[in-house]
Amino acid sequence: MLTESGVFLPARSMAHPAERVALLPTEGESFTKPSTTTGAAEVVNAMEDIGELRAVRRDARAPAWGIGRVVALVATACLALVAVVLALNSGSFAGASELALQALGSVDVELEVEPVGHVIWLGSKLPNVKRVFLHRNQELLHKAGWKLKLWRSEDITQQNFPYTYGTIRRALKYHDQSGENVFSMIGDLMKFEILYHFGGLYMDTNIELLRDPTELFTVAASLNKEVFLVADPGGDKRFASAGFMGALKKHSPLFASLVANEQYLNEIPFEEHCVANAWTGPMFLTLKVLHFDSAVILDRDTAYPLLCGQDGMDRCLERVGADATFGGKVDQENSVLVKEDNGDVWRVKVPCDDMTREYPEATAVDHFSLGKSWINCKPAARARKLADWTLRYVHDPASFIFDFTLDQVRWSQSHNADELTKELVERRQQLLGAGSNRAQLILLGSTARSGSTLMSEMLRQAFNADEDTVVWTDDSGLHSDIPLYNRFFDLGDLWSEQTMAQDWVRRDLWPRLEGFGVTRRAFDAALDQPALFVDEVLQKSASAGYQYVLVKVGWNSDPKDPLLSKRVASNLLDAFPHANVVFMERANVLAQYASLARAQDTGEWMRFADNANPADTRALPPPKPVTFDFSRFKLMFDQRHDWITFFHDEMAKRDRKYVHLVYEEHLASPEKQAETMRRLKDFFGFDVNVNQDFLSSSVRLLKPKSVTLEERFTNPHEIPELLTRAFPLNEIA
Repeated sequence: MLTESGVFLPARSMAHPAERVALLPTEGESFTKPSTTTGAAEVVNAMEDIGELRAVRRDARAPAWGIGRVVALVATACLALVAVVLALNSGSFAGASELALQALGSVDVELEVEPVGHVIWLGSKLPNVKRVFLHRNQELLHKAGWKLKLWRSEDITQQNFPYTYGTIRRALKYHDQSGENVFSMIGDLMKFEILYHFGGLYMDTNIELLRDPTELFTVAASLNKEVFLVADPGGDKRFASAGFMGALKKHSPLFASLVANEQYLNEIPFEEHCVANAWTGPMFLTLKVLHFDSAVILDRDTAYPLLCGQDGMDRCLERVGADATFGGKVDQENSVLVKEDNGDVWRVKVPCDDMTREYPEATAVDHFSLGKSWINCKPAARARKLADWTLRYVHDPASFIFDFTLDQVRWSQSHNADELTKELVERRQQLLGAGSNRAQLILLGSTARSGSTLMSEMLRQAFNADEDTVVWTDDSGLHSDIPLYNRFFDLGDLWSEQTMAQDWVRRDLWPRLEGFGVTRRAFDAALDQPALFVDEVLQKSASAGYQYVLVKVGWNSDPKDPLLSKRVASNLLDAFPHANVVFMERANVLAQYASLARAQDTGEWMRFADNANPADTRALPPPKPVTFDFSRFKLMFDQRHDWITFFHDEMAKRDRKYVHLVYEEHLASPEKQAETMRRLKDFFGFDVNVNQDFLSSSVRLLKPKSVTLEERFTNPHEIPELLTRAFPLNEIA
């Protein structure tokens, strides 16, 4: 029962310890190295008898400290840990209810659990390849003084699962009637109650241990935590995975909250198993973790050095043809072939030394190629179900679960994505209360052709990803994990070069703004009342789930209204005193002139890659040369100088701090771009991803092939010597 204090107290009798711990056999198991010749004779048909499994070898590796980034334990921690393990191993499992108290450094550690690693497999026979990893884990755990417990369908009893038994039986009945796979949801409920009653370690069947997991418990104890979790490998370090975790004590309040809420258990709709990650998985777990200070979420490299999309980078597992002619990723000489009953053949390297060398801090690795059984419904349907769950159960407005769900909704291409977004944002703003109804403004002032479009692309990429986003490269190109949060909206520059009359405004921008709820009246008044227009955009974009809006203001070269840009900039600076302000200029005025003249003459100001392939960065042909005209150059130079002076003076008058960037110094290379984004992150406190590869991976702006300054002009000999001395014509522009 759950007491008023939130402490979970056992209310029903449990099975006898001997009944609970039906361990896999440990004796009489054969380990021989297979033949290195290829062909049918090499295929290992791993049957039910685990003694028929073959592994490469049993290396005794000295465990390395893998959690150094979390905490640096004092020297006495190791001695204390040994004492704890000895104390635990000295008694029987039946006597584990007696507390073993040891001092770990300056922290009093209370251990009341037997060192047991729990694994769950339900339904059909455990696949042979999973049995390879199971047996490897058992071997490693036994060397470390641990036991391994495999929970099967026959273990689902009222005695073993007094709190979730009724819900599990309901799920099994649904499975029997529909034939649909709900075992991931059942497994989630089981693992939470197992750790509540027994403590110890839980790991999914895809997990392969790389070293003794005891040190993870030591880390948690040193932090005065009762539970350790690992960041989910789906792209956000704030989510807790439900596939690898441990409890130092029985009856953790966290796990109690997951299994003791009878009302919630009764509400779980098993027909919605395609959103099991919400109802019983990482989202559900993370929602509860936020309310308990007794758990620590370790870096995902602890157990998930590879992410779900990185299957191709798993150097220890691959699916091959029946004659082993397919594949080649896994070292053939030091691996085995495992054949499944359905004919599938896997090449497996156990132990996975490659991961140990590449990720020395990892305690385990998840072989994702064997998983993903929960991905089983269309994106649109999944979006609706995730939104419904979030609206019903997430009551913390600061919760990033809102961000995650909004992302899933937007990327679902559902016909009602806008409606779902509105519902989620309205609920979040309702929870936030006053002051939550506007997005943050980023004001970008720049001289023409100074990299402002490149900057907006970089900001879009950086803002739409958590700072912990992982990037990797394989044969198919550069990839990143998910989610990609849609937090950033680029309003652009509506006040330069007669922008309001350009096609993209009518074709692209206005429909987006109208979809947000921006009124036509506000849009039409943008030139005369820019602050009122921008304020409405900030409000309406916030209602659509966006947190940041970029507004660019450059000098206006329209002779009909040469002061327009200045009026707009002053108006916005006065109206939004807390805006994040960046100013950009270009030092090479000859390159700037060539770029501006070409854009004005051709009407082509920028070109983007195909949206279906944003990584397509093929260089455009060299830009068509322009004619150097001194009077035209002088006009540009004067406008440039006037705009720079004006903007800096306006900021000084208001005593406003801002970031000043020069294209050549801060944006001219991927390295400089990444450093600049780090500077913006630190200066403004942005939660953005500044990984260099990630920033450049989906910048859609296409650049022409680089040529010398001399090649940019039809008449380079007519350029004054004073300019060519300052900006040599043989330099690449």
